This record gives sequence, C-alpha cells and structure tokens, in this order.
Amino acid sequence: MHYIIIFLIFSFACSKKSSDSQQNPPFSKYDILTYWGYGIGKTHKYYTKDSLRVIISPSIDSTYIRNDTMLKVIGDTFGNLNVVFSDSFYLAQIKRYDTFFVYSPFVADSVKSINFIRDTIKVNLEYKIFKAPLQLNEIWTPIEAQSRPVNDTIIITNQQIQPCSLRIYFDSLKIDSSKKVVIETGNDSTYKLFSKTHSKIKYRYQTKPQSNICSDTTIKKDTAYLVNYDTTYLKAYTGIVRYFSFDSLTASALIGPIPIQVNTKNYTRRIKVQ
Repeated sequence: MHYIIIFLIFSFACSKKSSDSQQNPPFSKYDILTYWGYGIGKTHKYYTKDSLRVIISPSIDSTYIRNDTMLKVIGDTFGNLNVVFSDSFYLAQIKRYDTFFVYSPFVADSVKSINFIRDTIKVNLEYKIFKAPLQLNEIWTPIEAQSRPVNDTIIITNQQIQPCSLRIYFDSLKIDSSKKVVIETGNDSTYKLFSKTHSKIKYRYQTKPQSNICSDTTIKKDTAYLVNYDTTYLKAYTGIVRYFSFDSLTASALIGPIPIQVNTKNYTRRIKVQ
C-alpha cells in the first residue's frame, strides 16, 4: 500500500491567525507580525492531530492517525523583514524551515516544498495567510492561479506489486483557484476564516522490469487532483486558536494489468497551547 502514499500528503505550509478589535494595530511591518501573535525570538507550542484515510479500489481501505506536538520558533531578524521560522514535530522527528515576508497589509508565507512524504519537491509559492485589519465577508486570493514545474522521481518497490517496481515522475503543479474568506467575527476580537484551494499535479509513471505482471513498461501520463479546505479560528495577539483542514486527492494508475483508483482524505487539527 505504501507506494500510493507518495501521492497523498499535500499541504501548503502551516496556516495562521488574526483578528481585529476597535483599535486597529499600527501598520508597521513588525507590528503586523505581533498583531498576529508571533513574537520575534519566541517559541510557540501547538498540539496537532492528523487522520489520513487511504482508499485504493478495489481492496484497500486504511486509516492512519498521528498525534504530535509542534514547536514554531520565530527567528530574530535584526531588522530584516524576511522573518525566518522553523516548525519541529516532536514525535515525527521532522523539522521544516520557512520564511514570512511581511508587508502591509499582508503577511505572506513562502512555501518552499510540497510534502510527498519527503520534502524533495521544490516549488516556490507565496501564500498570503494574514491581512490586517479584517472585516466580515472580506475575500482575498492567498495563492494566485499559476503553473509551476516540478522535478522529482520516486521509485517504489513493494510486495503488493512485485516483481514490479513503480517509478513516478512528477512534472508540474497547477493551482486552479484559491480564496480566503472571513466568515464570522466576534465582539471579543475573534474571527473565523475559510480557505479553499484547487490544484492538480501532472505526473508520469512506469513499471519495471519486464515481467509477466509488468509486461507493459511504457511511460504513461496522468493527473492527480487535489482539493484543500481549511477553517481557522483567530484571536488578536494570540495566533492560532484552532485550525482545521480537510484535504482530498484522487489519482489513477495502471500497475501491470491492474487499474487502480486512489482516493485520500486527510483531516488535520491544530490547537495552540495558550
């Protein structure tokens, strides 16, 4: 089953927070960061839970759940407004480095890689995660529609497809649409944001070596379709209060004579420790 996980985990770097009270924040770039709850040189702690369900027609239906603790460390930029930070997951032993770009009225997160198990697929994107101030029903486009080349090859050998090996060649990422909407506001400077992104990844795949099962070793082309929904609950000066996301992906492949259809559903919850 593990060979198909390569398609599964797609996430743009972590989501964030915001809010607006009667007193709007001063709009210097550092004040915007502080308003969203990120102190320079500070460590922020979150509890995370991921539930991933993988369905491979016609026989596999598997669920994987991971609980973890995440630490976000915001670097001291010494006057540089490209603010470097890192996310460390305690149990998963993963550490990711990233950068905020701060400019009025947005804070943008630079997405440097797309997570297909490994952080090897490098795609530079700018994701506008914060805007100040916020108003009810306000809409903006966090990621503009675009197509980016992706260069990576993954070779999978698995008992389920022996004596074949599956080679996947990733070609391009296309973002079709993206929006972020302020759907609720509260008197206590709390907000609820909804985000949606549609994208697709073009890839080629091939089975090797020549065998009874893998008699057709020609390279085939296909597309994986991804949709991402996020809901973020925000409060001024505290960063993430609650963050929920739902990601889904569909893809198909032909392993020897066996056609398969892959559907994944990934639920993520992240809660900041106050």
